[in-house]
Amino acid sequence: MTTYITSYQRNVLQLDVSYADTMWIQAISFATTGIALPLGSYLQKLWGPRPTVIMAMLFMSGGVFLTSLTVTHSMSLLVVTYGFLFGVGARVGYMSPIAAAMRWFPDNQHGMVNGVIIAGYGMGAFVFNLIQIAYVNPENIPADSTGYFADENVLMRVPGLFVFLGCIYLAIQLFAVIFIRNPPVPLAIKTETADVHLTISPEPKVSVWQLVRSPLFIALWFTFLFNDQTIIGVIGLYKAFGLYFWTDDKCLTLVGSLGAIFNALGRLAWGFLADRVQYRTLMLVLTWLVVALLLSLNATPLAGGVWLYACWIISLNIITPGTYILLPKAIGHYFGKENVPFNYGLLFTSFLVGGPLSGLVSNTLLDAFGWIGVFWSMAAFSAAAGVITWFLP
Repeated sequence: MTTYITSYQRNVLQLDVSYADTMWIQAISFATTGIALPLGSYLQKLWGPRPTVIMAMLFMSGGVFLTSLTVTHSMSLLVVTYGFLFGVGARVGYMSPIAAAMRWFPDNQHGMVNGVIIAGYGMGAFVFNLIQIAYVNPENIPADSTGYFADENVLMRVPGLFVFLGCIYLAIQLFAVIFIRNPPVPLAIKTETADVHLTISPEPKVSVWQLVRSPLFIALWFTFLFNDQTIIGVIGLYKAFGLYFWTDDKCLTLVGSLGAIFNALGRLAWGFLADRVQYRTLMLVLTWLVVALLLSLNATPLAGGVWLYACWIISLNIITPGTYILLPKAIGHYFGKENVPFNYGLLFTSFLVGGPLSGLVSNTLLDAFGWIGVFWSMAAFSAAAGVITWFLP
């Protein structure tokens, strides 16, 4: 969406905006995670998953509908509706299906369950990338030499796209919410646990204050913060960078869609591995693979052309979502299985810093050093996460 939004405001509204400016939409959307996801974790525990998802649905779909109006006025209003409101809705409802699904399965399958649920989250990009280009640019009209779309027919479809997407989102959410619920507690288990004396000591409870002061939690928090930079950057900038040397909109969209498929498959693979290999080993592999890919990403158009670039983007889509699979397992391993959804949600407060930091870094370095500055800064953040992980037990 970044390429269409930026081109519309630049060429129709005649605003002085660039891809670095529209990165703030993604940055603010991710920043809401720091408040909205812990809030969603708390609400699903208080209300249950279904009411929480309904509230999230109203924010998310409502934000998309409002964006059809704000995109025609200013970038700041667009950040509010498509960055803040959409972000709050997406994050408040994020943990409810994961927490509900994990309650239906034993502990040794939680990594795979988490991977399957989050794979659906990743597959959304595959479907909606294709929907977006089919609606806005069905003739596959290329961007101009500056990397922006200038065709009037393409640009005038942008506001209507948000109405179309809002209707689809709302319909899917209304259907899905019917099936989200916690498992019932069998009466036999209730009776048995009331009469049987437990000889196994329960896991020690860790208070929120003890948790956030723990060096282990702080290390995981900064790992998430630094890995955020790559996750936000790959999502927000892969197409904007690609348009500078690959003007075929459909092919670039196909790269993003294939990336989304491999993103989903990668989440399943990380979930499988998380149930069998310790967190520290897997996170070290993840961070240093990302470093290698980002340091070489800027050279892919020169070394192997557009298809090598596509392979790099797909590879990043396979590797980066491992963060979302590995960290819940780490929280359970280091702090106990009780309250994993809420404790994991607290890690997402890193997005309060990570979202604005990503926008600031991308905006500053893109103007000062070009794309190599953006990608190498992401590599530096990933390397920092790898160093932190090295010192974990």
